Amino acid sequence: MPPDIAKLMVNIWQNSVHAGRNIDIYVLKNVFVSNEGLVFDENAHLIACTRTLHSDEQIDSSAEAVRSIRDREGVRAIRKAVLAKSRGAENYGHFLIEMLTRAWFARTYLALTDWPVLIHESTAAIRKVAIQAIQQAGYDRDQILTCGQEPVFLQELIYVDGLASHSQYISPYVMQCLDAVADDVQAGTASMIYVPRRPAPTRDFVHERQISAALVADGFSEVTTASLDFRDQIAAFKGASTVVGSMGAALTNLVFCRPGTDVFVFMPSSAAEVLFWMISQIRRLNYCEIRTKETGPQTGPLPWDRALDIPPRQLARIVAGKDRGLLERFGWHPPHGIGDVMRQIVRRRFVGGAA
Repeated sequence: MPPDIAKLMVNIWQNSVHAGRNIDIYVLKNVFVSNEGLVFDENAHLIACTRTLHSDEQIDSSAEAVRSIRDREGVRAIRKAVLAKSRGAENYGHFLIEMLTRAWFARTYLALTDWPVLIHESTAAIRKVAIQAIQQAGYDRDQILTCGQEPVFLQELIYVDGLASHSQYISPYVMQCLDAVADDVQAGTASMIYVPRRPAPTRDFVHERQISAALVADGFSEVTTASLDFRDQIAAFKGASTVVGSMGAALTNLVFCRPGTDVFVFMPSSAAEVLFWMISQIRRLNYCEIRTKETGPQTGPLPWDRALDIPPRQLARIVAGKDRGLLERFGWHPPHGIGDVMRQIVRRRFVGGAA
């Protein structure tokens, strides 16, 4: 792990206290929603709280789009809605933690049962699962509205702020929401699951097909979440006692795992990402994060969006606990709990079997 990333990770991993944050409810009138959840007033001034991970360029272009259409006739207008779209709306993980929860909170705690919810007009696959998730949170299908990058006008908009900040904070209300949506879903029957990145092209294993075959031969069931409905994804993770996968949105479903589930997350050595560790802390999962060698070209927007290079049989032996000697040489022992796992990992570099 690069020294600067290692220092950053250690500082985060050693933080065992996460101070609570306020939940702020905004009632916004006569506003425009543009891009991925940016909200502007009638003068095209940004409502600051709606900026999450948006770039300056996104804000400038969205403001210009609002200015260009605000006086036109025929602009799409919505009477009222709860906003459940923000930066990262095309990503299942961001949607699950940061957007679905806003819709659920407004319906559950603000009793806005007759209000529609506004989500992002994503790709067909993400839109399908997002609609299923919103329905699982209690909304009827005709209460779910979508809009894309273009501005839409709302007479009244509810914006819930403070539930989550990616890789920084997750409110207990988020887990209440996810418990509620999963409550009536029966756990799946597969106890050991492997979650491939397919069809996503980034951060996959160099030898993914061989890794999948090795894990299946050891009794794992392959769960390709991209082809599953929302309830089926919940069921798969709810029933698992062991989860293996490489860093990616599908592993956000760890939120549906039972306490004590063994989790093996393989990550690029330079990744500055702690979401799955945070989820595992909250859910009391036995979390093991293996930092692996990165290889090949960058295939996504982040510098660590590269292929993961680890021999298939070595990965399978690590997961099975058969490479106990290798693990112990790098300071990792069978976990007794999340705190033990993270204390062991932060003391050593563990990168695809070589440090």
